[in-house]
Amino acid sequence: MPVRKPLNKILTALFLLSLAVLIIIELGVNYDVLDRRIALSTTALISGGGFILINRIIKRKYQIILPWYVALAVVLGVWLDAMGNFYYFYSHYGWWDDFTHFVGSLSVAIMLLYIFYHLNMKGFIKLGRFSLNLFVVSLTMLLVSFYEISEYLGDLLFNTHRIGERFDTASDLTYNLLGALAVTLIGILITRRKKIRVL
Repeated sequence: MPVRKPLNKILTALFLLSLAVLIIIELGVNYDVLDRRIALSTTALISGGGFILINRIIKRKYQIILPWYVALAVVLGVWLDAMGNFYYFYSHYGWWDDFTHFVGSLSVAIMLLYIFYHLNMKGFIKLGRFSLNLFVVSLTMLLVSFYEISEYLGDLLFNTHRIGERFDTASDLTYNLLGALAVTLIGILITRRKKIRVL
């Protein structure tokens, strides 16, 4: 059952508001060096700002509104990363980095799949099921690659220490890919079960 527009607005606003709270915490609490705190708060800012900008563009041009669960996915990915920093999960649990990269790409892929699926259904684009999913996975990997580059540049230019051991980036991208694939596979199962036609 679809969520009513007012409720969708309220839930989405609450989730995005939590990112504003997170930015205040990251900049205001001295839990790590300032360079690292700025880098991490920038992630929250870009995630929240990007969601708002994309939502406005697709609403105005294509009459598509991102639902609350897409906002939740984006916010959850950012908060899990923050919790790993606040409670030092990254240093205590080797699997936490893999987990957050899996969830991070999961959230990006959920947003992209929702947008391009509805663009396809409305006839703005024409892609078959395989092409649509391949495009979503490819675009997700492009975006998370930019994130990996930002980590490298942060370590190169500032005192952020975000890149771990020798194979950290390769491991990150592997779990990013798994997260994106998981979303597209679930999307295929849902559309087939509900007998929703994809061009």
